[in-house]
Amino acid sequence: MASTPESIKLQIDDITNLPTLPSVVKFVTSMVEQEDASAQEIGNIISRDQVLSAKLLRMVNSPFYGFPGRISSVTHALVLLGFNVVKGLVLGTAVFDNMGHGTQGLWKHSLGTAVIARKIAKHVGMNDAEEIMVGGLLHDLGKVVLSFIAPGEYEMAVHLAEENHIHIGEAELKVFGVDHAQVGLWVAEQWHLPEQLQDILYHHHNPDAAELNPRGAAIIHVADILARCMDYGYPGDFSMPTLSHESYRSLGLYPQDIQNILQDTDQDFEADVSIFASGD
Repeated sequence: MASTPESIKLQIDDITNLPTLPSVVKFVTSMVEQEDASAQEIGNIISRDQVLSAKLLRMVNSPFYGFPGRISSVTHALVLLGFNVVKGLVLGTAVFDNMGHGTQGLWKHSLGTAVIARKIAKHVGMNDAEEIMVGGLLHDLGKVVLSFIAPGEYEMAVHLAEENHIHIGEAELKVFGVDHAQVGLWVAEQWHLPEQLQDILYHHHNPDAAELNPRGAAIIHVADILARCMDYGYPGDFSMPTLSHESYRSLGLYPQDIQNILQDTDQDFEADVSIFASGD
């Protein structure tokens, strides 16, 4: 039976039908929503999963964050980076580890987008550069979910995109009646991710329509395209999304700025891949 937007939405609404994520992820998702939850309590829960906590500490102690070797506990990471950032990192890592079998190329693309997005955000003086980075890491979350829920149909969408030289989102609409941006929004809503992050995930291909975080959506939009230009991983097709010139201009970036950002990113990317590596 072919998947429909309604059937996909039902499976996402019933989150237990998604792959069995570590129980710690479910605890973190619920506890972060509790106003009285402390960093110590959440840190203790994440630390129960040795693989997940070890990976998180590798991330935050990498040169990528500028705290090499200085963060010794999950609680310390929560205090420094904030609940939403750590929650996004935990969810992103868990999803790709548990749902993203065979999507290593997509993980690398997502990571490349995240690294570039963080550098752009810092360059333009945004205070929430770490949360923008999480938006880059999760921007293609819907692709992972679709490929898990309906692997055969998603493979059809990938082939359709390649054969017709169209964007994967257009192919997803033809096969499923819904694209990965919409699916990513549905998952983000179920996980109670911040509304500004939901706005980024939904509008990363159409940042001009973003209402809550247009600047963040513009950064992810540009970073996604630049990650494709740099051949970071495989985003599911070989076409280039249409650049929103209005969003690009809104960031005030000059060609030399882009060149410097990409040179800086390229120096660190392979090291970041090994640190953030999925499934190790």
